[in-house]
Order: sequence, then C-alpha cells, then structure tokens
Amino acid sequence: MATEAKRLKVDDRSRRLQDFLQWCDRVGLVLSNKVCVSAVGTVADYGMLAKEDIEEGEVLFTIPRSALLQQETTKVSALLKKEKSFLESSSGWVPLLLALLYESTSSKSYWKPYLSLWPGFKALDQPMFWSKEERDNLLKGTGIPEAVTTDLSNIQREYTDIVLPFIMRHPELWNPNTHTLELYTQLVAFVMAYSFQEPQEEDDDEDDKEQEKKVPSPPMMVPMADVLNHVSSHNANLEFNPDSLRMVSLRHILRGEEVFNTYGQMANWQLLHMYGFTEPYPGNSNDTADIPISCLYQAAMQGKNLRGLERLINSSP
Repeated sequence: MATEAKRLKVDDRSRRLQDFLQWCDRVGLVLSNKVCVSAVGTVADYGMLAKEDIEEGEVLFTIPRSALLQQETTKVSALLKKEKSFLESSSGWVPLLLALLYESTSSKSYWKPYLSLWPGFKALDQPMFWSKEERDNLLKGTGIPEAVTTDLSNIQREYTDIVLPFIMRHPELWNPNTHTLELYTQLVAFVMAYSFQEPQEEDDDEDDKEQEKKVPSPPMMVPMADVLNHVSSHNANLEFNPDSLRMVSLRHILRGEEVFNTYGQMANWQLLHMYGFTEPYPGNSNDTADIPISCLYQAAMQGKNLRGLERLINSSP
C-alpha cells in the first residue's frame, strides 16, 4: 500500500508538471532542449536536469516579463495600484500577497498551472510551520525560534491591520472565509521560499547613504526559475533584462547533472529559516555561526581573572 501511495504521489507531481510545461509553451517561455524539468532524480520535489553537456554561458530558459506573477501583472493590478497607499507595510509584500490570495483561489487564473505545482501550499516546511516545542528544542541557539516568533507576529498584525480590512472592502474579489490568516501565512512562506527580487542598479555618483535609502524592489514570482534548487556552488544564474529574464549557465554542466541556481550567500540557519532546508557540511561555503560576545566572555573567564577582557565586555555597546 505504501508503495502504491508513493507511486500515485509521483504520478500526480508528474501530471502537474506536464500541465505547467504546456502552460510555459503558451506564455512564451523558451526552454533549452538541453535541459528538462523533472519530478524525480533531483534534490527536491522538482528540479532541472541537463539532458546534454552544457557549456558556460548557454541560455537554459527565457521567460517574458508578461509571464511573471507580480502586482503589475495580476488581474487585480489596477485595484492594487489605485489603493497603493492603503497597502504599505514594513515588509512591502502586501500587494503581491493580495495578488497571490486572488490568483491561487481563482479557477480562471492565468497562473493556475504554475501555482498548481504547490497544491494548497501544504508541502512548505519552514520552521514557522513547526510546533513551538519543536523549534525551541531542535533549534535552540540558532536564532531561528526568535526570528519565527517575530515573523508570525508581523504576519498576524499585517493581516489584521491591512489585509483583512482591504479584502472586506472588496468582497467581489476576496472572501475572508477563503482568504484566511492561515492561507495568508502559507503564502508568506511561499514568497519567502520562491520569490525573486530584481537587483537595483548602483549609481557610481551616489554615496553609500543614498544607496541605503533606496527602497528594495518588490518581490515577484518567476515561473521556472523557482523550480531550480539551490547550492552555494551553483552552476546557473538568473539574469534580468528589459523584456525578459534568462537563466544562464556559469560553467560546464555535464549530462545528467542537476542545474542549480543560488538564493544568495546564506548561512544554514538562514536557509532553514526561509526555505526549510540546509546544505550538509562542508557544502555550504557561506555558512557561519554567530557567537554572542557574552559567551566568549564566560568561556574566557572560566578559571581566570581577565580584567582587561572584562573591561572590554563592559564597554561594548
């Protein structure tokens, strides 16, 4: 029975993947014939594999900007733009999340075959979906339990103060019985794990303070790009162009090798917090461990009277 259930699960993933690939053709996404997207043989539910050897600099796929799911392309974009001032938040994610609330529950959504890759968003496994006891016991000392507590508090406040009043004013598009806090939380996790942000161009004439004042680009969902998995020693990278986005190989990729993108230079605690996985040692070249200076002080003071160190600790901000 377990084998049969597993086979049905794989078959269901494969069916959803085929629907997605047919959608990609319809929206003008061009996939290289040297790669394939697979529900088996990769490190996660989906991934991209090389069907042939790929040379450095080859384009693996190109997606037109019209196929990106973001606040400018969603069916409710006009309303989101009109009421932009009411949707401001510390995260800056509310417009995209409202778009996802609408598109993920609409049977006629342009992105339905894409969003169906994650049915009900139930497979998301970031620590925010663990029990508090699991987080506190298994992740003690990593900083993740504290980060998750802050995340959940911010999500609830954002939904209660901004999202719920907004959707109540537009019952023709959203329903609080469908577009619940639970679904909103799942979509926050979806954005955390799968969205992209367009890099901002740096102006050589601007100083560091002016650069810091720039508002980050809002997140966007990039079909196909988010199917690729992450390793720190990735072999492909997403390029942003005026009319399209392209995934380009960074080195020679052998036939049968998985194509990996990067989610950024992230330590394992960040990967687990935002994406729900870690890279086994020594694979993650960006891994770090934060050691509070108070711990260094306690270790150094064991059996010794280091007055100089004590003065240093007491003078630290």
